Amino acid sequence: MTAGQRSPDGRFWWDGSAWQPVQTAPPPPYPYRPPAPRPPAKKGLVLPLAAVTAAALVLGIVLGGGAGWLTTEPRAGTAALTFADDFPDVDDQYLPGVTLTLIVDEWMEKANSYTCTNKPGDPDTWSKAKQWMRCLPPDGQENRYVDIEYDAARRIRVLKATCHLGTRAEACTTLFATMADTALVPQPELRKRAMDWATKNAAGDRGTIIGGIRLQADLSPHSLRLTPES
Repeated sequence: MTAGQRSPDGRFWWDGSAWQPVQTAPPPPYPYRPPAPRPPAKKGLVLPLAAVTAAALVLGIVLGGGAGWLTTEPRAGTAALTFADDFPDVDDQYLPGVTLTLIVDEWMEKANSYTCTNKPGDPDTWSKAKQWMRCLPPDGQENRYVDIEYDAARRIRVLKATCHLGTRAEACTTLFATMADTALVPQPELRKRAMDWATKNAAGDRGTIIGGIRLQADLSPHSLRLTPES
């Protein structure tokens, strides 16, 4: 029997005088972690980071341009933008459904005999509207009046009733309440709610939103301002 010869099962080898067990390599640790990669053997093959970035950028432009030539799909940035349903719209700048006919013809002149005078828009007006109108009571006194700031007959930005007869004066409360009621005529189910709120808060300094209209009562000056919710 020669030295180095293995047993038939491969588990022992003959050292010339006795059988010795065959040593096997120990199993890898758990969990197994691959060895760290070796650095390149030649420094000349390592590109500076800036060069790698530049090369990737050029490659991206070439591939991107090629893709543009080979497909009819629109490129990024050319598709039309879409917005959520509640994104502000042009009409959100105006009182919903409120028109000059409703406020001036029906409420001010026909129902209360006020006289309304139309004027060019004043750049100092709160809303920056193109035009504004002031409606005075039959006696012509400016102790109570209604201002209308608007861009067109169906685009009313602000309704504001002002009263200098005292915060508890019935005439002031009636003016504020009927204005709130008239502004909600296009939304009949909300008219009573708006009128009740204006009556209750005519002598206060509070605000609320009803039917897309913001109602703001103020004490100085004593007034009620109606503006779009947005």
